[in-house]
Amino acid sequence: MYLFLDILFRSTDIFVAPLCFAVLLMIFSVIVSKYKDDRIKFLFVKAFYFKMACALMFTAVNTFYYRSGDTVLYYNCTKYLHDAVMDDYDNLLKIYQTKMINVKTPLMNYFVYRDSGYPEFEAMHDTGNFFVPKFGLPFMLIFGRGYLTTTMFFSFFALGGSIRLFKFFYHYFPLYWREIAMATLFLPSAAYWSSGIMKDPICFGAVGYLVYAVFNIFIKRRKIIYSLLWMAISGVLLFYIKPYILLALAPAIVIWLFVELNKTVENKTLRRVMAVLTFSAGVLMAYLLVNYVTSVEGLQSYQLETIVETSTANREIYQDVSTREGGAYFSINTTNPVLLVLNGIVATLFRPFLWEINGPTALLSSLEATFFLFFTLAIIFKRGLGTFFRQVFAHPVFVMCLIFSIVFAAAVGSTALNFGSLSRYKIPCLPFYLLMVMIIYHTQGLKYPEWLQKILGYKNAKISHPKMIF
Repeated sequence: MYLFLDILFRSTDIFVAPLCFAVLLMIFSVIVSKYKDDRIKFLFVKAFYFKMACALMFTAVNTFYYRSGDTVLYYNCTKYLHDAVMDDYDNLLKIYQTKMINVKTPLMNYFVYRDSGYPEFEAMHDTGNFFVPKFGLPFMLIFGRGYLTTTMFFSFFALGGSIRLFKFFYHYFPLYWREIAMATLFLPSAAYWSSGIMKDPICFGAVGYLVYAVFNIFIKRRKIIYSLLWMAISGVLLFYIKPYILLALAPAIVIWLFVELNKTVENKTLRRVMAVLTFSAGVLMAYLLVNYVTSVEGLQSYQLETIVETSTANREIYQDVSTREGGAYFSINTTNPVLLVLNGIVATLFRPFLWEINGPTALLSSLEATFFLFFTLAIIFKRGLGTFFRQVFAHPVFVMCLIFSIVFAAAVGSTALNFGSLSRYKIPCLPFYLLMVMIIYHTQGLKYPEWLQKILGYKNAKISHPKMIF
């Protein structure tokens, strides 16, 4: 209860949080006003309110239910950086020139001898961890040290990435704007877990910004300088905070662009030949890219053989912890790389199963996983696995969605230690996979359940099931 009073009802937040909300709404309204389609405007404004509600809910849940966690650690570290800047404005430059906090950095004194109960100094030895308070510092300097206001900023950044994902998919599938909105703007777990002072909102937003920047540069060929800037910013954020996201996304983007290139060939026979060649070239380039990136000393832990070793070691440690303390730990009892990958994919996309729920916070993730499993199995059993893959390879964007989802899911699911952390880690791939299976499901003439039709707004609308939308 003390934490709740400290971070939510402190005197500064009572006045500053509404002001912060009003400023963000004003900025967002100016941006949205540029869109001519009233339907899109309505969706984006609705998404803004939903995202701010998620920020408030994240604050309340972590206060009343968890009462601790990484988000408090990152918040404390952001306050320490704020203290450093208030003591000496020259420290602002030092902060952004510093990769991590250790005994050699001049900012060390702000992180040691703190009686907070969290190992902030040790946690900031990691470059990715230190990026989080550096990211939130500018907003804290503007709106003060309130937890809720800083959470709003992280949520707002993630919302920007979600909107860009929406715009990306909407370009290709305008008839499926309802499904796109659900997958990118209103997917509960993705919206919730990308709403706190954590790594996840930064990375989730960066994925959206990066994909849309690549789309602008190579497909639309517009706003080149602006898109290059966002491409660089997003790439740097992902590279330093969660490199495995970039390692899964980069090959998918490369192959997507190669398949897009193949579409420009008019001769049908030549296009088939080019399809094989471009796809092979894309796979080769992606393989070389991943191998080059993981050869960097700091990223060697993301090589396949290292992942297998790490996964095995983690399972042995946390199996003992789970036995002693209980909790939402799960195990994948195999050292076979193929089985490890398959189990990792299942764990990320389709677990926890309903019978594996052991707490209220796991219920939302389990319901979503069941939702994903329903669409996947319905397509396979009613139309066949071959039809599913034919539909995937019929469109370059679906190729990217499948590759990113599968590679990312395999990496995250095989190394995650419990369903709680997995719920956060997996959110970057969820919009890609869900949208792909929902559109394929719809184009195959399969009818949505009535409750889903109502949610999507199809209940009173005439539904058509085009066999080919490309």
